[in-house]
Amino acid sequence: MLCLPHRRRHGLSPCSSPSSRCCSCLRPWGSWVSSVPSAVCPCRRIEDCLPPLEDSPSKRFSPSKRKQYYINKAIRNSDLTPRAKGRKSLQRLENTRYLMTLLERDECGSDEGELAHSATPSIFTEACNNETYVEIWNDFMNRSGEEQERVLLYLEEEARKKHKRKLPIKNEDKWKEHPAYTPKECFQRISRRLRSTLKRGRIPMGTLEGLEEELLAFFSVTPHSVYTALMDNSFERLLLHALCQYMDLVSASSDIEGKRQMKVSNKHRVFLPPELLLSDYLGQMS
Repeated sequence: MLCLPHRRRHGLSPCSSPSSRCCSCLRPWGSWVSSVPSAVCPCRRIEDCLPPLEDSPSKRFSPSKRKQYYINKAIRNSDLTPRAKGRKSLQRLENTRYLMTLLERDECGSDEGELAHSATPSIFTEACNNETYVEIWNDFMNRSGEEQERVLLYLEEEARKKHKRKLPIKNEDKWKEHPAYTPKECFQRISRRLRSTLKRGRIPMGTLEGLEEELLAFFSVTPHSVYTALMDNSFERLLLHALCQYMDLVSASSDIEGKRQMKVSNKHRVFLPPELLLSDYLGQMS
C-alpha cells in the first residue's frame, strides 16, 4: 500500500488506518521531495499494473478490457494464427481447415453413433484410414498452387471423357428405333451374293442359330473384344459373314497354320442386335 502523497498522485484514497500504512508513511514530510515510490503494497491487483493501451493512451479502460486486449495481442503475435502470403496460399489454408472440420465432424459422429446403429463410414473417413490415399493426399498438398490446379483440371478432363464414353439409354432406344436397324434394312446390308445364297432355302437353320447364340452371348458381355473361331467348313464361314453383316459387325478370315480363322469385332461403342434375328427373318421369308 502506498503512503498518502503517493496515493493522491495515483488517484487512490489514503490509507485507512495507521496500522495498514507502509513503512514509507512514517518518513518525514520533507523527505518526499526528493524520494521516489519504491514499494508497492501486496494487495494491488495485476490489472492495475498494466500499462495503458497503445491505441489511445488518453482514454481510460477498465482493467478487464485492458487485460483482454493484451491477451488478444499475444495470440495475434504467436504462431497460433497461421498467415497466408498470397491468394493461392490462403486458398490452400482454407481448404485444409475445411477438411479438418470434416474430419472432426466425422469423429464426433462416430462417437455419438455408439449408442445407435453403426453407420457406413464416409468416403473421407475411408480415405484418411487408407495409407495409399493419405500418401497421395500429402503429395498433393505439398505441391504448389499452380500444380494443384493442373492436377484438378486433369481429373476433371478425365471424368468428362469417361462420361462421354457412356452412351445414354435414351440414345440406345433411339438407335434401336432407327430405320437402319429394322429387319428389312439389316438384311439389305448383306452383300447381294450372300443374300441370293440365303434365299435359296437350303440353309441349315441349326448351324445359323448356333452362330447367332455365340455372337450374342459374346458381344453382349464384351462389346469391345474380338471374337475368334477356327472354321474349316467354307459354308459355315459364309453363314458367319452374312450374320455379321446382318448384325452390323466386322468379320475377316485368315490362314493360321493351315487352318482358316475367323475374327469378328464390333465397330460401335455398344452392341445392339436387331430386334429380329436372321434365322427368324429367313423363316418369315420362306
